[in-house]
Amino acid sequence: MSSQGGEWMDIIVGTYDSADNEGIHWYKVDPGSGEWSRAGGIAGIDNPSFVAVHPARSFLYAVSETEDGAVVSYRFDPEAATLAEINRQPSRGDAPCHLSVDRSGRWLLAVNYSTGNVVLYPIGEDGSIGPLADEAAHEGAGPRPDRQEKAHAHSIFPIPGTDDWLACDLGTDGLYVYRLDAARGKLELRSETRATPGSGPRHVAFHPKLPLVYLIEELSSAVSVYRYDAADASLEPLQSLTTLPDGFAEENTCADIHLTASGAYLYASNRGHDSLAVYRVGEDGLLESRGHVSTLGRTPRNFAVIGDEWVLAANQDSDSAVSFRIGEDGIPAAEGTPARIAKPVCLMPVAR
Repeated sequence: MSSQGGEWMDIIVGTYDSADNEGIHWYKVDPGSGEWSRAGGIAGIDNPSFVAVHPARSFLYAVSETEDGAVVSYRFDPEAATLAEINRQPSRGDAPCHLSVDRSGRWLLAVNYSTGNVVLYPIGEDGSIGPLADEAAHEGAGPRPDRQEKAHAHSIFPIPGTDDWLACDLGTDGLYVYRLDAARGKLELRSETRATPGSGPRHVAFHPKLPLVYLIEELSSAVSVYRYDAADASLEPLQSLTTLPDGFAEENTCADIHLTASGAYLYASNRGHDSLAVYRVGEDGLLESRGHVSTLGRTPRNFAVIGDEWVLAANQDSDSAVSFRIGEDGIPAAEGTPARIAKPVCLMPVAR
């Protein structure tokens, strides 16, 4: 999304709110000042913690992160900022926490954290979610019995320029590459890579030009860089850096990771230190730590990077979303008045 020409930035916010409240919010952010303005929302879903926008910008999808969870479809009008539920399907597992729509707009992929499986659904022309087409279950455990007693699938992302998808599993320390067979509606496991034991893979970001994957590790508070070979779906580890400053010894877990549009800077969120770790990205794609910026709230979970201009951060435990303008040195600086949002978890830009 670009904020050029003074266009407002449309942001869909997912939360850990109850079905009685409008747990999905539509906000507009002023690209000049960073001010937030609420445009609408919708109730009727428990814990809509993560959302995804259809490439046609006519439909929105959300997980209901509950026991015996669900995936839900909405018709939405970007001009009127209105949302209306179309239908929902069971997620075939517990605590679905992430979902993505493929570039054709025909397939929805999601993961269930507590049951450690990836699920695939067809999307109808009307935006509705069809019955389950396929699923893949992860197996195994990690060295941390408190968090890695079994598989915990945490995200599923399309790998740019390919038909492959990368699933992160916090419980098994696994990075799973699936090929989506769009003709048959099937998932084919192409490769399985083990990250650093006990690291807890959570989310990834992709370099805009190089075949590099940046992994945020929830349990080890680190960012790792991998080279992806599309020919055999292999992931080669290249680098790993901490997300924390020297001397910080308190409890911390990481949550999210994003690059600027140009790929010049990378950011990672710390929950505990309550900050964004800032990295400069070299011409070879490797990282250099540039410091930390407070998110001005507690437990920054998800955040969004808009072009090379803005970082928008959601502070789950202080009920706020904050705008940060990216400086020429890549360091974000807060601007505008934070939005007051109950338990914000996901900030999803609506591309123009």
